[in-house]
Amino acid sequence: MKRYFIYSVALGLIWCFVHGTISSTNFLVGLILGPIVIYPFRELYDFTRKKSYANTIMKIPKQLKFLAVLLIEIIKANIIVAKIVLSPKLDIKPGIVAVPIRTETDIGITAIANTITLTPGTLTIDVSDDRKVLYVHAIDASDPEGLRESIRDDLEKYVLEAFE
Repeated sequence: MKRYFIYSVALGLIWCFVHGTISSTNFLVGLILGPIVIYPFRELYDFTRKKSYANTIMKIPKQLKFLAVLLIEIIKANIIVAKIVLSPKLDIKPGIVAVPIRTETDIGITAIANTITLTPGTLTIDVSDDRKVLYVHAIDASDPEGLRESIRDDLEKYVLEAFE
């Protein structure tokens, strides 16, 4: 119940920013709407599990670092895709690559899958039944091991720090 209140306060603040006017009325509307928004998602998040708020706050710098790495990877991938598209000869070998992952939580798996999909030239297609492998379509899969290492070293490392 305590978490519902904390999330409702956060959603109340977000409501003020979305509305564009920070006032007590807007905050109260957001505070009242918060539990209504949270309730349908109760099965996705275990609100009964004890959670350390200090640990959550300590992860904010790691999440900001992840965001910076993600933006850099998106820019690099955009340049690579632009080179492919603008080259007169398409010398690519698209394919699907199985990428083993170390993340174990739903949030971690979702974060790495969405990160891969956000990066131009790659798309997460599926997760294996045992949740240990992602299937990724790459615009250029000529070096599957290089793609796996790139995802493991450049993306998943930061996902593990920020979300696990």
